[in-house]
Amino acid sequence: MNGRDRVYDHAKLVLIFLVVLGHIIEPFISKSPELESVFNFIYLFHMPAFIFISGYFTKGELTLKTGLKLFWDYLVLFILIQLVFVAVMKGIGIDQYQFLTVQPAYIYWYLFAMFVWSLLLPVVLWLGRSVKMGIGYVLLVSMLVALGAGYIDQIGWAWSLSRIVVFFPFFVLGYYFKRRGWIIYQVFPNRGMALVVMLASALMMWTWPNLFQFDLLSGANSYFKMGLDETGLILRLVLYMIQCLMIMAFFTLLPRKPFVFSHLGTKTLTIYILHGFLVKGLVAASYFDELTIGRVLFLPMLSVVLVMVLGRLPIRFQLSPYILKQTNREKKNKEKVS
Repeated sequence: MNGRDRVYDHAKLVLIFLVVLGHIIEPFISKSPELESVFNFIYLFHMPAFIFISGYFTKGELTLKTGLKLFWDYLVLFILIQLVFVAVMKGIGIDQYQFLTVQPAYIYWYLFAMFVWSLLLPVVLWLGRSVKMGIGYVLLVSMLVALGAGYIDQIGWAWSLSRIVVFFPFFVLGYYFKRRGWIIYQVFPNRGMALVVMLASALMMWTWPNLFQFDLLSGANSYFKMGLDETGLILRLVLYMIQCLMIMAFFTLLPRKPFVFSHLGTKTLTIYILHGFLVKGLVAASYFDELTIGRVLFLPMLSVVLVMVLGRLPIRFQLSPYILKQTNREKKNKEKVS
């Protein structure tokens, strides 16, 4: 294993499969309550788990070097992918996305959110230290802010601000686990208990669908726009607790040892960026116009194929290794000349 904890690779592999599957069945959910339930179950934990992992591996510090890396790897990449995506969509006849807009197109809000979260965490940690507040209290404050933000209508789709605020506690939680030296897949004593948690969550979703409505799971709107009024805070708090349990249960169920597809868990960025174009290509080709059993059964297989194929492409979307390496090389050459 060369010191690498493959559980996190396995987690990213399973989660990126769920991301692809969720997006590929999304066009059908308005036609099938069963697919809508599957879709909502995926959204119940896959984004919080992914964000937890991102927080776990963040450094939690801001220097000129890390700032430049974040700038190129997330903000610039986000802008470039946005421009290319919108251009391609217009080229295939999908006109719902615009070049100049404050709303990130389709699924690519996550790139912008990662940029904000990675900058925000060092700031809130510094503020916490300045008032002698530990990371645990920072986590608590981030949750309280997220719970309260739901009452502000201005925090919504624009710049994905609501999602950034709502999901930030999971980013902080991942960093908290790392700093405390906790291993998330060892929280539950055995896989049986973890499986019970996942099944119980599925049963709760079936029993109380209002708690697990997509608007609440996506974190994209205020309580009032979701029609929740004063109950929104309570529902989001309960949802947070369920999602935390599900994240821990999910990690517990993962295999510990590496296997033949483990390496695909390191290529999730490539899969994430490219699959959105392909899903929209199917939309433009009218694949989702008619709901049939054959087409529905084909989607999980297609999701597996997309993950395996896209994960093997020799494409790297991180810009900083190229830009910063070139900058350092030019700097060294100038020093040699001088």
